[in-house]
Amino acid sequence: MAITNPNRGVWDITASGTYEMIATKQNKGSWKSISINNQHASNDGKIKLYLDDGLGNTNSNIVIAGSIEIPAGVTLVLEDIVSFDNDVYALKVTHSGSGLPISIIAR
Repeated sequence: MAITNPNRGVWDITASGTYEMIATKQNKGSWKSISINNQHASNDGKIKLYLDDGLGNTNSNIVIAGSIEIPAGVTLVLEDIVSFDNDVYALKVTHSGSGLPISIIAR
């Protein structure tokens, strides 16, 4: 993942995988919205956006948006559901699919 500027809430995912967007204890647990854009011209992207408690048990993670298919050229906007306790949780994203790159902006 090429991180454009995580301090400003901007990320660019250029390969499939799981990425930690915000590590725990970073004082960044509240945003008004998150937009996720699939920049690919023809392939869908598939993302999972979730909070990881660091216990190593995927059953204890909190899924914000799971197995969401984002069509080529489409932006998904999540509003009013992106506030979390950053002392406990890290924000992570998993991309699977061929629609790349994916741009994420949190405000």
